[in-house]
Amino acid sequence: MEKGLRCSGSVPYGYRRDPEDKQHLIVDEEAAAVVRRIFQMVIEGKGVQAIARTLTEDKILIPAAYAQQHYPENHHSHGYYDPCLWSSTAVSYILEKQEYMGHTVLGKTICENYKTKKRRKAKPEELMIFRDTHEAIVDEETWQLAHRLKRTIRKPSYPDRPSNPLTGLLYCADCGCKMTHRQPSPTKKKVYDADDAYLCGGYRHLTRDCTMHFIKTSTVETLILTAIREVSAYVREDEKEFIRIVRDAASAGQEQTAREQKKRLRQVEKRIGELDELIRKLYEGNATGKIPDKHFNRLLAEYDTEQSVLEQEAAELKEGITAQAEDGMRAQRFVSLVRRYTSFDELTAPMLNEFIEKVIVHEADKSTGDRRQKVDIYFNFIGCFVPPKPEVILTAEEEAKAQKALAARNREREQNKLRMRRVREAQRAAKEAGKASLPTG
Repeated sequence: MEKGLRCSGSVPYGYRRDPEDKQHLIVDEEAAAVVRRIFQMVIEGKGVQAIARTLTEDKILIPAAYAQQHYPENHHSHGYYDPCLWSSTAVSYILEKQEYMGHTVLGKTICENYKTKKRRKAKPEELMIFRDTHEAIVDEETWQLAHRLKRTIRKPSYPDRPSNPLTGLLYCADCGCKMTHRQPSPTKKKVYDADDAYLCGGYRHLTRDCTMHFIKTSTVETLILTAIREVSAYVREDEKEFIRIVRDAASAGQEQTAREQKKRLRQVEKRIGELDELIRKLYEGNATGKIPDKHFNRLLAEYDTEQSVLEQEAAELKEGITAQAEDGMRAQRFVSLVRRYTSFDELTAPMLNEFIEKVIVHEADKSTGDRRQKVDIYFNFIGCFVPPKPEVILTAEEEAKAQKALAARNREREQNKLRMRRVREAQRAAKEAGKASLPTG
């Protein structure tokens, strides 16, 4: 297993064994097309239950039935009720398999007790992953995106309405809670645009104290589509400049971190080597009788514990250094994503999920009399990127026109305040007159 050799007779759905090498897997195009379709449906915003219903309606063979029909030697199922009845569990298993990225994953279960033979599911850090051992069915970006979307719970406000693709992407800037979707009631006769909106999930919560952070769904969709259009236009206009800006922004805060991580990695690896030498000498001292068994067992346990901790830290440091090295490729991945789209006329669910990582919504500011609300849009691969725009210099005539419009707006605001003050005073006077007309005694 440590060499990456497969020790299980089962073959993941979408692959078949190479006749010339049983340790090597080759793609089964018929089943692989179903796997790619499942990942694509997740990116389109469908849940595992909806995917299972779609595959069942299309009469697609489930993995067990497909293996029994095409590869009976690899069929290990105990039976099934309907060869085309897909379950959400089967779809979830397919979405969880890292083998579709071309990796071999071993050690999925661990035996906790060799007497009872009881096994448990291995934790992610306990898995033995050997990268790029066979042809991938989906690329790593698609797998990671589908894996993230699968964890997003999208419950529709009403059973007869589909969930909104924006759900799970919007977050409150103050408390960090996910924004909840509010829709108008089906029985409401007159529906306004503001009835379809998002609110902070921590608003009016028993254990949290946050404000509403109200924002209309149509406003969010317009902002996201505009941001995608502007960034994509900038990328197509000057790819090299875009890549340079993204890389400079990423490397600005990472150079110091990378140096510290590399320095710490050298220290950890040096200490691991010292522990190896100490353990070797410890065994020699015990074998020659210079170190008693009591001290030998205590020191060996201490060295083993320290070495295990250092090895784990070294693995994490290497992952961090590798991730920083891959950051330079993030801009290129975003450029490739932009090239795949020829039109940005309409915001679709696949476009939303492929471009947008998250949207941070701030509370609206009404201190100036106008409602202004800040919204930060984070893209996949490049984060919160705003294309540089040339500074607009107004002419004297345009400046005077803007000042005139501002003065007119301020006058209108003051008139509205005066009018509302008069209305309240009239209401207060009418209320007092009503109280005075009531009989006393």
